[in-house]
Amino acid sequence: MRLVAALAVLAGLLLHAEWVLADREAERERFREGWAAASRGDQLNALQAVLDLPDYPLTPYLEYELMRQRIDQVPATVVVAFLARYRDWSFAGNLETRWLRSLGRRSRHEQLLAHGINSRDSEVRCHLGRAMLATGDTAQARELARELWLVGRSQPRACDPLFAWWRRQGNPGAELAWQRFVLAIEAGETSLAGYLRRYLADEDRVSAERWLAMHARPTATLRQARSWRDHARNRDIIASGIHRLAASDWERADSYWQPLRSRFDWPPAQQVALDRRIALFRAVALDEAAIVAIDALPAEAVDQQMLEWRTRAALAHDDWPAVIDSIQSMTLGEQASARWRYWRARALAELGRPEAGLVYASLAGEANFHGFLAAARLDQPPSLCSLELSVDPALQRRLLRDAEFERAIELYHVGLLGHGRRTWARASSRYTPAELRQAALLAAGVGWHDRSIAALNASGDRQAYRWRFPLVKRGLVEPESARHGLPPALVYGLMRAESAMQPDALSGAGARGLLQLMPDTAAAVARRNGMSYRGQSELFDGDKNVLLGIAHLAELDRRYGSNWTHVAAAYNAGPGALARWLRERPALETDRWIETLPFFETRDYIPRVLAFATVYEWHLGQPPSLLASSLDLPVNSGTRFECSQP
Repeated sequence: MRLVAALAVLAGLLLHAEWVLADREAERERFREGWAAASRGDQLNALQAVLDLPDYPLTPYLEYELMRQRIDQVPATVVVAFLARYRDWSFAGNLETRWLRSLGRRSRHEQLLAHGINSRDSEVRCHLGRAMLATGDTAQARELARELWLVGRSQPRACDPLFAWWRRQGNPGAELAWQRFVLAIEAGETSLAGYLRRYLADEDRVSAERWLAMHARPTATLRQARSWRDHARNRDIIASGIHRLAASDWERADSYWQPLRSRFDWPPAQQVALDRRIALFRAVALDEAAIVAIDALPAEAVDQQMLEWRTRAALAHDDWPAVIDSIQSMTLGEQASARWRYWRARALAELGRPEAGLVYASLAGEANFHGFLAAARLDQPPSLCSLELSVDPALQRRLLRDAEFERAIELYHVGLLGHGRRTWARASSRYTPAELRQAALLAAGVGWHDRSIAALNASGDRQAYRWRFPLVKRGLVEPESARHGLPPALVYGLMRAESAMQPDALSGAGARGLLQLMPDTAAAVARRNGMSYRGQSELFDGDKNVLLGIAHLAELDRRYGSNWTHVAAAYNAGPGALARWLRERPALETDRWIETLPFFETRDYIPRVLAFATVYEWHLGQPPSLLASSLDLPVNSGTRFECSQP
């Protein structure tokens, strides 16, 4: 079956060999040279590349980069015509914003008003305000200044002239100034909030100082709050302090809240919100009385989040009837999820109820973390029914005649992955499931695995495991894993969970590449292992990322004695967080320990890694063992995957 699938993909690739292989490589290399020249400001060589590639699909990108680099010198008529021609291309929005900002900086007021009035870019809108003033439209400028000012963040410096004029008109008033102060506090922008005190009325400054103190020193300020007058603003300040403190120390928050709740005349909704907040984090801390606190809340305050934490608190304290009760209080849709069906079965089994086996059996045929766990509980092989895709030559030819699809693939080939993904997203949004399937095969054929995965997710073909879980960098992953004594399926499971096989992945925290390494971590791993490392840009190189990532994983493996759940937790949240959880939380069975972790990201990450690793065991032709051994369940060395579907 695997050979047939491989031959089918190969047939599709050979069908379009002239597209995939050699005939465009010379054009691609010339484009890369031109792009590099444009990026470093070498206009002569970049322009020559444009002339050398009159029919290449990506030549407009060279024109874009040339224009972007010298946007202040390009005539407006040229930019307008270029944007009109390439309005739907991936660079259009960036170029337009850069041009509009340039018009504003150069005080091209009439052109800016003609072309930028609908822009939502903050800097452009600041320039628009100046343009309105310059052309005498003070009413619209006043309204725009108010809109730009009334946000909880600092605005670009381009707004300063507009704001200066607006203030000379007597703005902001006391009410507007207080509104922005509150927005800044709620956004955590305390530096901006401190700056805004100068615009507050005298009677508001006392409240502002209290709110800033509550943000910086909540416990000390809550002690002082007992002597405050009972009015709405003071209640809001106290509520913000209780709300913030509860997340880190629910007991202390509750100790301040109880005397304050009787000292002030709280609106019912605000009082319930604070009771709920404390009860929630009481459950997150797995306090023994958390269920009682949740049950004391009014029914409208007990939503899905509260029911989930009621379940977890019950799991932590062997309260299996409460586990069942919590799950049965969820919506039918939530009850039907694999997670809560598994925990219902676990609770039924702990209580000796015979229907536990039926619930496990209904779940054991599913290829997900909880389905694999249910199969292990029944001492059955995991079920994994792979969908084998086949090439549709006619449909692939149709896709390859789609200029936008062709452009996306070419962008991948020349290394402009961000532009490529944006172009792919636009093209694929209009495809049928059958077209998405063939697009996935074409993307996989050229090695663009993250788009193949995305296309199959969008088409609903989630059982196309061979393509959704590709063996990226196999010639490097397997020997390096063996050298470090790591299961390659675990490495692949981490890689798939971390980046979805996207080599240029960049997280909000700054983690980079296939295995999402932080630059400081990569530098430390390289130093300890005698590996070369020349800076964070190297982490977007797939080979370098894999080498450093496997070395880092091997260090964690040694540190945690091949306990894969702890290794995955440390990889995701860091050794410090793991040490705190092991120190402060109950020593539960592994499945319960994972489910009761306080970080939602890590709580979902460990099951995802272990489930993906299980799929990779299937893909590598290995017996399934990682998940069962990680969760302290019996591992039958003779077990093989089965497909339980008819």
